[in-house]
Amino acid sequence: MPKVIIHDAVDPAAFDLLNSRAGMEIVTLERDERARLRREMADADSIILRYLPLDGDDIRAARNLKVIARHGVGYDNIDMAAANECGIPVATIGDANSVTVAELALYLMLAAAKQGPEHDKAVRAGEWWQIREEANTVELYEKTVLVVGFGRIGKLVAPRCQAFGMKVMVCDPYIPQKLISDAGFTHAPDFVAALPQADIITMHTPLNDETRHMINADTLSRMKQGALLVNTSRGPVVDGQALSQALSSGHIYAAGIDVFEEEPPTPANPLFAHNNTILTPHVGGLTRECFHRSAIVCAQNSLDAIDGKLDKSFVVNPEVL
Repeated sequence: MPKVIIHDAVDPAAFDLLNSRAGMEIVTLERDERARLRREMADADSIILRYLPLDGDDIRAARNLKVIARHGVGYDNIDMAAANECGIPVATIGDANSVTVAELALYLMLAAAKQGPEHDKAVRAGEWWQIREEANTVELYEKTVLVVGFGRIGKLVAPRCQAFGMKVMVCDPYIPQKLISDAGFTHAPDFVAALPQADIITMHTPLNDETRHMINADTLSRMKQGALLVNTSRGPVVDGQALSQALSSGHIYAAGIDVFEEEPPTPANPLFAHNNTILTPHVGGLTRECFHRSAIVCAQNSLDAIDGKLDKSFVVNPEVL
């Protein structure tokens, strides 16, 4: 009997699709059931995993695992060395959440530029005239935005910025320049060199050794005075302490942050101290529609792996197939 573990809550659509197959065993685990996870992994065929960690010992305990179906596009919570060592494919949801994250990036950009939360708070507090006369907001129109990463999400963010009348630069050294120019955007081959030209920087990179703290004290200092930063990629791409200092000095006008170096962040997180930070709880892919789509993709990846026909376009380590 094929066995699928669902670790942490997913949309009921996943259960519906899995249960459409006769003879399936579905095991649900809460996020804090680590010991039970290890036991259940022993004979599991698939695990649907959200953002909780799956370490090497977990993976090596799985003698029959055919896929780790990641409920998202990042996979830094999975010990990839162990997955490769054990020959286990890791499948993500492809572009199921791309438009969702792209929309959040634009929301953070607009909310930061227009200081949305501060205005809301002022109106509720009866400070209508005080906040109104400050006129401390900026426009997106004719601003230059640097889109860092031109993958599934960056490709959707760039045209949405262009629709606001922004000048769009794209930095992604891992794709041909022609793909960027053909899409109607300016190629920025050197990330550091592009920073002083950008009014807004929006991050859409995976987390790896190259991108960890890609935004740091040095790169922040190279940004234009009054620049705006948005991060919907992974928390450790940005050095939060360095960003906090740049916000305190006024060098960075505002920041929209969906992801944090530690999640959930503690109240001591330095970004909490700033009125010009727009913070969301890693909800880039958590609209109702996207939660539904993601669950279906994970369930289908599980069934396909059990059937021996996993679509390699979803697999981040296809060499193990």
